[in-house]
Formats: sequence, C-alpha cells, structure tokens
Amino acid sequence: MTDDASRPKQRSLHCSPEEQEAIRARAAAAGRTVSRHVLELARADVPERHPLILSGAEQTELRDGVAELRALVRAARAALPGDADLAGALARLSRKDGE
Repeated sequence: MTDDASRPKQRSLHCSPEEQEAIRARAAAAGRTVSRHVLELARADVPERHPLILSGAEQTELRDGVAELRALVRAARAALPGDADLAGALARLSRKDGE
C-alpha cells in the first residue's frame, strides 16, 4: 500500500494553446512526457548561472539611468515651443546633424 502523501499528484500549468503546443513538441523531441520535460527543466535551472533578478547595484544603476533619462526628456519638452512633438523635434535635429 502506498502512502497518499508520497504519491504524485496532478498539477496545472497555465499557458496559451501556442505555448502548450511548443512545450509538447519540445518534450516529444526530447523523448519525454510533458510532465517529465517540465520537471527536468525546473530541476536543471541554476540561478547562479543565469540570475533571474538584478543585483542591488544593477537596480540602482538602472533606476538612476531612468531618472536621468526622464529629466532629459522633461527638459527637452520644456524647451520645445507650444505643442511641438518631442519625437519630431529629435528627428529634425538628427537630420540637421547629418547634413
């Protein structure tokens, strides 16, 4: 008799039909069931090899860069006359530089 707590139980994976088909195809190509394929991929994931998050220093650098870019855009918009479009103004400037 097997212990109910140790018996594998069905779990759900929510994805689009296209993603489901891609998973099925890759599992078949690997000679595995979908369940075994997903489990093997999850077990093989090594976050130290390819971290899924930014380090604190990377987050700070990214935040500071976005703040700098935001300040630049605000300054550019403030310098434009009336309802001038920022993208259009930048395009005109780049054409002038290329002349």
